[in-house]
Amino acid sequence: MKLAIIAHPRFPIKSPYAGGLEAFTGALVEYYQSVYEVTLYAHPDSEVNCKLKSFPIDNSQYQQYPDIVENDFMLKVMDDIAKEQFDVVHNNSLNPIPILWASKHNIPMLTTLHTPPYSKLKAVVGLASYSPFIHFTAVSHSLAEAWEPFINDKVEVTYNGIDLKRWQVTKKPQDYVFTYGRILPSKGIDIAISTAQQMGIAIKFAGPIADQHYMDDVVRPLLKPCDTYLGHLDHHSIKHQLAHAKAAVFGTRWDEPFGLSTLEAMATGTPVVSFNRGAFAEIVSEGAGVLAKGNNVNSLAAALEASFSLNQSDVIKSARNFPIAKMCSEYSNILGRIA
Repeated sequence: MKLAIIAHPRFPIKSPYAGGLEAFTGALVEYYQSVYEVTLYAHPDSEVNCKLKSFPIDNSQYQQYPDIVENDFMLKVMDDIAKEQFDVVHNNSLNPIPILWASKHNIPMLTTLHTPPYSKLKAVVGLASYSPFIHFTAVSHSLAEAWEPFINDKVEVTYNGIDLKRWQVTKKPQDYVFTYGRILPSKGIDIAISTAQQMGIAIKFAGPIADQHYMDDVVRPLLKPCDTYLGHLDHHSIKHQLAHAKAAVFGTRWDEPFGLSTLEAMATGTPVVSFNRGAFAEIVSEGAGVLAKGNNVNSLAAALEASFSLNQSDVIKSARNFPIAKMCSEYSNILGRIA
């Protein structure tokens, strides 16, 4: 089967990944490559083991005029897809153009919903969902429920997964906690730092700086000498940090659609501490972490303290519910059905 994968073009699909969406796409490509004839449409700086097709992107223009640059890129992508005549398309962009184009030209397309509904996408999704060629899946039940009012169909759920073997570690906890992800307000790095400080424990954090003002004006002033920003780490380095962390703390300010870092932490046996928002309750089962009872630093600190008594084997057991083979198999079944 001839398969096209559309990635969101903002960041390259390469390690160290800019975020969970890029890591997800990279994992999909690796699996699909062994099963299908794959072409990935992504940022030109991507590094993947399959056929990569792309178009020039001016990163400075993208920052200044994101919608214009992104739309122009996606129009070129869909024009090329139409010419190549793929059997099916797996769309992982956050842009409405692929869905509109596919519905107009009767191109079988599966779109994975990775974010909560937002205006420019939900109107298009609602219209295109009447087409028999357009299909949707969400990465969690909480996300599917958020999207269902805007879609003329039931939204299937396909949980994200990871290669659990790659996250195996010899756990040797030291006296610090860890958090990681893109550094911007929605990820709540400042909340995680304040939580650790309230507990009197050091925190290490990592991730690409997506909002420099937030980093300089909010995060850096909070740091004490024992707190450390480690930069943008690849998976190997993140795994090393998790191997020695007492817990992984996430102060997310939004309803996290899935939270791939949550799953990665659990796979190393590191308890997860977070607010009870979005998909966290679906991913973090009892014994794998502690969800805060409130939505503030005090409640997150109480959850952090409770997490220190959790058993490593119980944490890992929860992660085993999300193997990458299961995720990819479910996607393959859907693609085979709609092609």
